Amino acid sequence: MIPATHRDQLIGMLAEAAEIEHCLMCTYLYAVFSLKQHLDEDLSVDELAAVRRWRGEVTAIASEEMLHLALVNNFLIAIGAPPHYRRFNFPIDDGLFPADVALSLQPFDAATLDHFIYLERPSDAEEEDGADIDKPNYQRVELEGRLNDAMGDYRTVGELYRRIVEGLTSLAGSLGEQALFVGRIEAQLSLDDVFLPGLHTIANLADAVRAIDLIVQQGEGSRTRTAFSHYARFREIRIEWQALVAERAGFTPYRTAARNPIMRAPVTNAERVQILAEPAATLLDLGNSTYVMMLRLLFLMSDTDKCLLPRPAVMAQVMTLMHAVADIGSALTALPANQDDPAVRAGLTFSVSRPALSYESSDAAAALLAERLSQLAEHAEQNAGALPALTQLAWRLREAATAWLSAGEGPAAPLQPSPAPRDAPRRSGEREEDVIEVARGSLGTVYFEARRCVHSRHCVLGEPEVFVANQPGEWIFPDRATPERLAFVAQNCVSGAIRYERHDGVPNEAAPRVNLVHVRENGPLALHAALTIMAPDGTTGTHLRATLCRCGQSKNKPYCDLSHTAGRFEASGEAVTRPSPLLEQRDGPLIVTPLRDGPLDLRGPAEVVTGTGRTLDRTVSVRLCRCGHSNDKPFCDGRHRAVGFCADGRGVAPACKPA
Repeated sequence: MIPATHRDQLIGMLAEAAEIEHCLMCTYLYAVFSLKQHLDEDLSVDELAAVRRWRGEVTAIASEEMLHLALVNNFLIAIGAPPHYRRFNFPIDDGLFPADVALSLQPFDAATLDHFIYLERPSDAEEEDGADIDKPNYQRVELEGRLNDAMGDYRTVGELYRRIVEGLTSLAGSLGEQALFVGRIEAQLSLDDVFLPGLHTIANLADAVRAIDLIVQQGEGSRTRTAFSHYARFREIRIEWQALVAERAGFTPYRTAARNPIMRAPVTNAERVQILAEPAATLLDLGNSTYVMMLRLLFLMSDTDKCLLPRPAVMAQVMTLMHAVADIGSALTALPANQDDPAVRAGLTFSVSRPALSYESSDAAAALLAERLSQLAEHAEQNAGALPALTQLAWRLREAATAWLSAGEGPAAPLQPSPAPRDAPRRSGEREEDVIEVARGSLGTVYFEARRCVHSRHCVLGEPEVFVANQPGEWIFPDRATPERLAFVAQNCVSGAIRYERHDGVPNEAAPRVNLVHVRENGPLALHAALTIMAPDGTTGTHLRATLCRCGQSKNKPYCDLSHTAGRFEASGEAVTRPSPLLEQRDGPLIVTPLRDGPLDLRGPAEVVTGTGRTLDRTVSVRLCRCGHSNDKPFCDGRHRAVGFCADGRGVAPACKPA
């Protein structure tokens, strides 16, 4: 394969790299979706535990493929091209990638696992491709000295990246780095936008080489860190798989999901499985449309002139869509594909539609996104009978549509819904305990959010005439105490369930001068800061206090509901101190994102302290355990994947049981 001799060739090579990373992510996710999830699918307890570990491991590998895609797109933006989120639809036609890079959608059987190992192999590894992989015999030939960006052949993806580095280095020398790296760095994604460890922006040759080195080390089995490469991790799964087969010959960890599933009637005689049976066909249509919407939002995040919402809000919407794709993808593999062979299950095709991912203007982007999100919400609600999780998805999609519609009306449009009166009608998908009760008095207003309350009883014991417990109807009477006394109650409400807004001209409570995360002995995390707690639909809640679950047992995640007491959760509040430098800034915004089936992601200055006030860590970016199983509490160590922790950003995930 010939290194690039001009910018267009380099852009073409990076675009193909982006397509491969994108396709790898889809093939890995399809395999994950096909894995069995329950004991009644002919799995023993130990076998199910192993399959759950594999699900978590391969999902993590797919996330790293997303990291690779993000780095390649940062590279493209850095040299003046737009990000490349489009790709060819499955099944991939011959010649679009080298024959050795065969990418297709298939269930996670033994041959598929061998194929994944083959795709991720180091260049000097002796590996055989999967026995059932239909790999045609052809070679892509390129000609030197052409203006066209036609790609040549390579045996491994690592070889492609080596040629990219060679061409990049040559062009940086001939054009000069300043002339080569002409793209806007603010258009690139960074860790401020999405938590993908290793993600960084690219401004020069050294940044670009560092990005490619990371991609190759993770994906090509670096000799220096083989245990962390995709190649090594897939091989570990194969070793465990073979041991389980030795114990029980009938061990089958996967569902019979379709090989090469398609939406439309095939135009070739090659093996294809068209998804025709209901409800699979309708769910597939919704899943693919949700996937394309996710790509549109990702593309828009790099178009800083047209993206009217803050990037964290857009990324939260992306995560909502991403998790919906996972829910739909897993549900499809339990449904018949068509009547020709009832034993074959359906599967998500990840089909990309023809319309472009970009928009004509910022107002057009806001209007069209709101329109499309509303359409998706309507279809999600109509199909909730086939997949109950779609009810919650529909609510979140409507919230996202409202956010875009408001953004299009003006830059000052608020994203946070106003507190709803207690007797106000609830929105679709909203629970009674989600409603914020509002009690207005002559000198101030009390807000009470039931879902955040941990019943510390400071309110009913401190001001029993104001907070009349166990009384039907109205129970908060602000005018029965002075503003100072009510402000004191609010400031001592550790969960932040009670907030007091003064109307007597005296300033309301200010954010603390030091953001604190208190680790309670055998209990929750108590946060005191200028908090923004992100929801998967992009909406936010702004608080000064919150008490968040860390036992994994709350029915009201991410908030504590005292389940740690009934569940006899044990976790010291006096963990070992981590070495950490003093923070340049100790106050300011602290953004908390409860990750789906994962930890709490904190961004912003914070000091993590024990119940006695001893500092455990000073940080501007940290992930805290909320599954209750980390061996490094209160910090996340990835154990949530091994134990099958299941929760979304607003509560227990609909298709899951709490860990």
